[in-house]
Amino acid sequence: MSFFDGVGNAVVTAGQKAVRSATIHTAINSGGTAKAASFQVDIEQIPGLIASYKDAQDNLDKILFKAQQLENIAPPGDDEVSKRLAGALGDMAGRNEGCLSWAVDDAKKRLQVQIEQLEAASRDYQNVDEDSRIRQV
Repeated sequence: MSFFDGVGNAVVTAGQKAVRSATIHTAINSGGTAKAASFQVDIEQIPGLIASYKDAQDNLDKILFKAQQLENIAPPGDDEVSKRLAGALGDMAGRNEGCLSWAVDDAKKRLQVQIEQLEAASRDYQNVDEDSRIRQV
């Protein structure tokens, strides 16, 4: 049931808005530490948000590929300084905690968790919507 304002526009009540939105749980970086966070998303925005998250994952795959190349970079010269530089760059790009490849993998996993939450919220909403249509008949 919708209510209308004085000029004929439908007004969404707080209860309707709650039913049409999903809460997605995530983490945010707070000065180097991850803290739990969540955000609300309108059910109708979920497909676009999932598509954006998948695009982000594709971009992270490209970054991961570059990081893996950097991990195995050849020293620019045969001297000790060049060898140490290449080794240090390789270490920073590696998969140890806090390094570039590790951070990219972690970001991809976090995006995947959010995608799964969005897909579940969309399925739940569709099931509730279908159930309410069946009862109305």
